Amino acid sequence: MKKNILKTLIKYGLVFFAILVLICLAIFAFYYVKINSEYNNLTFDKDKLVMATSYAEILDSDDNVMSNASINGRKTISIEELPKYTVDAFVAIEDQDFYKHHGLNYKRMIKAILVNIKSGYAKEGASTISQQLIKNTHLNNEKTIERKLKEIFLTRKLEKSFTKNEIMETYLNVIYFGNSCFGIESASEYYFDKNASDLTIAESALLAGLIKSPKLYSPILNPNASLNRRNLVISQMLQCGYITSVQATQAKNEQISIVSNIANNSIDALTLEFATQNLNLSEKDVVTSNLKIKTYIDTKLQSYIDNLSLDLLKYDNNMPEYAIIVENNNNGGIVGIKTSPNINIANMLRQPASCIKPFLVYAPNFEDGKISLLTKIDDEKVNINGFAPHNAGNKYKGNINVREAISTSSNVCATKLLNYYGIRKAKNVAEKFGFRFNEKDNHLALALGSLYDGCNLLTLTNAYSALSNGGRLNDINIISSIKNSNNNLSLFKKAENSKQVISEETAFLITQALQTCSKTGTAKKLNKYSNFVAAKTGTNGANNSDRNTDAYCISYSKDYTVCVWMGVKDANSTLLPKTHNGGNQPSAISKQIWDYLKPSKTFGIPSGIEKLRIDKHCYDESGTIKLATQDTLDRYVIQDYFNKKYAPKLYAETFTQISLPDLKVIVNENNAIIDISNLDEFASYSLYRKCGDKTTLLKQFSESKNNVNYIDENLAPDFYEYFVVVEKEKADCKQTKAIKVLVE
Repeated sequence: MKKNILKTLIKYGLVFFAILVLICLAIFAFYYVKINSEYNNLTFDKDKLVMATSYAEILDSDDNVMSNASINGRKTISIEELPKYTVDAFVAIEDQDFYKHHGLNYKRMIKAILVNIKSGYAKEGASTISQQLIKNTHLNNEKTIERKLKEIFLTRKLEKSFTKNEIMETYLNVIYFGNSCFGIESASEYYFDKNASDLTIAESALLAGLIKSPKLYSPILNPNASLNRRNLVISQMLQCGYITSVQATQAKNEQISIVSNIANNSIDALTLEFATQNLNLSEKDVVTSNLKIKTYIDTKLQSYIDNLSLDLLKYDNNMPEYAIIVENNNNGGIVGIKTSPNINIANMLRQPASCIKPFLVYAPNFEDGKISLLTKIDDEKVNINGFAPHNAGNKYKGNINVREAISTSSNVCATKLLNYYGIRKAKNVAEKFGFRFNEKDNHLALALGSLYDGCNLLTLTNAYSALSNGGRLNDINIISSIKNSNNNLSLFKKAENSKQVISEETAFLITQALQTCSKTGTAKKLNKYSNFVAAKTGTNGANNSDRNTDAYCISYSKDYTVCVWMGVKDANSTLLPKTHNGGNQPSAISKQIWDYLKPSKTFGIPSGIEKLRIDKHCYDESGTIKLATQDTLDRYVIQDYFNKKYAPKLYAETFTQISLPDLKVIVNENNAIIDISNLDEFASYSLYRKCGDKTTLLKQFSESKNNVNYIDENLAPDFYEYFVVVEKEKADCKQTKAIKVLVE
């Protein structure tokens, strides 16, 4: 029975496969006839083969051309000048039968057609090097069967018109290697600062592996992926017999240093990055599509940033990696940017250090009314389930309020609040700002910015911009619009939308604390602008070292957010000295940028915020936040901002009640020894003696927490009454405490 079922399944399976093959052949025949009839006269355009006129024009915010991300001036090299193993590397990984076939690999093509028909679209390709050359120079990126057949048709013509070496030479001179590098000579100069004729086997393999996905296998952005891909190419070269096992081993062990002697253009790099995202195209397609890309860049500000001296960042004869980002808070546009060479700011992930505290720790607690700016927290060493955070320099301030905890960046206070609020709920709030967490991010060290995957600097900058916007988050972008070369077709326009991620009240309260940070806290280098600028610093210390890996200062005014970061590229880099921290170099550079921006707008006070008078005595004595009465003396009042929804309602009784002191009188012969204790520091006292009808004022005193002693000497034998009159300024009444004694 089972055998019959199996035979039936095989029978119907073969029939289905045969029908599928017939359908493939029918479709292929239809398009082949169509292409032969419609495109039989199609000839090669040599300009297309060298792609001489393709470019993307990058404009500033005023439509002035800043640069052309183009391949004009592309350098070429003849195949005879290249080492044989360089050419072999591309053949081994891209098209092992290149010198055997006539442009097409029919086995791979049939397999690809079957996969594509099954999936319903052109999912898989089977491109030879010749086909890649045609696709890159003559056709668009549509994944259709018709386009694929055009590619086949033109590839056959290519193979009939050129020799294999001519095809290979052209291919190596036009293929895209990332970073606007077209051609192996340009790529060799960019990545290795050498001519392609001097490439080693390892370098050749790296470049050959790069072209499949210039971003994914970039030795700059993804060095580990690049290394693995390079080693795969070397293994393929060995398998094909192009190199010996000894050469393969040496090549895999070769330490490649990426030089990139061409100065990095931060604007071009970020613009192309965003363009690929906005248009869903590859970087190569963006560069070669004759586009006009308008950015938010403010040319004057950019020129100022470009000319800033960054010498103060240097240490131990090293220049760290760095990034400067200026965002327009009104629209999320990046108006200025500068980075060190060889970092991709759009994809770089770093540990945010204390810069994440406002969003992960304080915003959640403010939102739910768990804290106010005056809430007291014990800033002393603590161990919570095995996690014992340390403050910078192991300095602890005791009982401090939230405003001071934020401005001084207390690690202990942040950890306690995260533990109090709950990690899962806190992450939900931070995610609204764009932060992303790994499933392993479920520990209290998150309060100090220890994220498994790290976070992006653009995300971090944009989160602070939302605080300036009353809790509304814009989409950050360097591009405002993209049009075609004729300027008559809009391909992309940045949407001017935003979403409320926290309340206006919470954003304002955090801003208040961060203005204190600018004035007297860790970012006090910005104190000149503390009325208009809020700031937060952050520093990542290296494990088992007194040195650092990252230092931040992120500051914002009503109109702009400025992020300054410096750090080491990887674990092999020389760590930053202890003196290189967020409050020093990044804050100093931030000040220089604010010197140019000249902020003058104050942060508006939301309708849901009120400034209240708080009784200082209650607050200082017990940390209790109670309202001061109208009778409270000004010197015993502190003021701060509160969310009306969670503001204190109870009034302090410091200046509304009179408490009587303890009065003791001891007679010693003809002297009366008077002891007055349990005094109220806010009251004034008058000590009187009464004998018969005569009353005498003996002593007046006030605002003393100590006992008061008085000796009334040389008394005649008689009955005496001693009493104390207690008064409080602005109190409704005065009270008296009295005691009678007999002097014999």
